[in-house]
Amino acid sequence: MKTYIRTFPIRIHDVDAAGIVFFAQYLFLFHDVYESFLADMGHSISRAIAEGSYIIPIKRCEADYHRPMFHGETITGELWLSELRGSSFTTVTRLIGADQVVRATITTTHVCVGTSSMKPTALPDDLRTSLSDYLHPVA
Repeated sequence: MKTYIRTFPIRIHDVDAAGIVFFAQYLFLFHDVYESFLADMGHSISRAIAEGSYIIPIKRCEADYHRPMFHGETITGELWLSELRGSSFTTVTRLIGADQVVRATITTTHVCVGTSSMKPTALPDDLRTSLSDYLHPVA
């Protein structure tokens, strides 16, 4: 069981006038972690779009906000899978401050769909294999 880790700073464009990350921006930060996760496994979103046979949109998104994030902070994104099915998977991402306090937990379910039919289709075998390394079964 692996956990994907990506560290990044909170930049000025991530915050509001009070220097605090606006709640919707958490989803942008999550998606940066998610996109890096796929790319680092060799499954870039841009390549999937260019090849055009499938896309993996988000079907469901849930965010729990635990603590604010501020401009200049260094945040660590930790991502793993809680579920892997035939055509879908669920990710859990925690955004954690340098003080090791969890700032947010974001859970997303992604469904693989064929671009011509826009109906669910099986995850490609190579992607499924890569994702399975990050599956943390729920006890």
